[in-house]
Order: sequence, then C-alpha cells, then structure tokens
Amino acid sequence: MGEVIQTPMAERSILSLDPIWLDMNPNGWEFEDENLPFHFIDLEEGISEQSDVNYASIDVIGRAESYKMYMGTGNKVIPITFKFQSQGLSTSGSLTLSDVLIKEVRTPAMWLDALKYPYVGDDNLSHAPPTCILQIGQLFSGLVIATQVGIQWMPPFEPSTLLPYAAEVQCEFTVVRRDIGLFPVNNRWGA
Repeated sequence: MGEVIQTPMAERSILSLDPIWLDMNPNGWEFEDENLPFHFIDLEEGISEQSDVNYASIDVIGRAESYKMYMGTGNKVIPITFKFQSQGLSTSGSLTLSDVLIKEVRTPAMWLDALKYPYVGDDNLSHAPPTCILQIGQLFSGLVIATQVGIQWMPPFEPSTLLPYAAEVQCEFTVVRRDIGLFPVNNRWGA
C-alpha cells in the first residue's frame, strides 16, 4: 500500500460520542469505535460558524418601521467536510485490499452517516441519534448533533467489489448545550 499520506489529527481534532448518551443507550452504537479522529478535514475554505438572531416584528399603525423585540439566538451551526482516503494504515498480515478500503474509507463515512439516524432499543422504541463532542484544536470544543450528513463516494473504485478508494462526507453540526448561561466567549459550550 505504500507510505502513509497523513497521520490522524486525534491530538488536535476529534469527534466523539457523548458519554452521557452512551450511558443512556448502552447498545445504541453499532460501531466498535466511539471516536472518529480526523485524518483530514477540508480547511482550504476555512471553518465557518453561524447562528441566527431571532427578532419578532411588532407593527404599529402609522409607523413606517416595525419595532423589533429580541426573542433569542439560534443554535450555532458548523459545517465540516471530512475526506477519507485509503492510505494503507491498516495493512498487516492477511488483510485484503477490500478489508483496507472498508476500514479506512467505508467505515468512517458510515460512522458519520449513522449520526443522523435514530436507534431502536430493546423496548422497540425509536431513540434520538447520538449527541457528540466536537473538538477542533483550540478553536472549538462543544456538544453537537449532526443535522446533515451527505456522502460522496470518490473514484477509483475497486473493480471486483466496487468499494471506493476515497469518500467526502459533508456534515453540518448544530451546537446544543445542556445548560443555558452567559454567552460562551471562549467557545466552551458545556459539553
């Protein structure tokens, strides 16, 4: 498989399942890993954060403009594009090319995709998808939910299995907090 292109950024950036969600749903995660270290995220366009301010309009007869009354601030939204590429990190012993493509490309892409689906418990009831802790270096650390996940399987494809050698996963994470307090200037959102 050759030389490793990029090592994980786990000491700087990682996405982890929320331990409280795991305690409440001990059988709710089908993957063996509870953490997804970043090998590569698309930082070329920068990292954007957005949250909307909600105002109610109060119209007054004879007034040209309406009054605006502050109602609240929307949740912060952080879009991130993950890129997974077969690099041969898993080559050892009897692993086949298909095993490597599954471990390095398909599994992490499906790990992210699973964040948007509910989990059906032993009680046959649907439970909310997992909350996660997103860490992006010293820029951001917080509790998030995946509100959008889209996978683009990238060529080339292995001819006999049609497994891709790469995938781009566009995600949108919405920040959620357990406690409401003052605006978190240091971006620590009460994870």
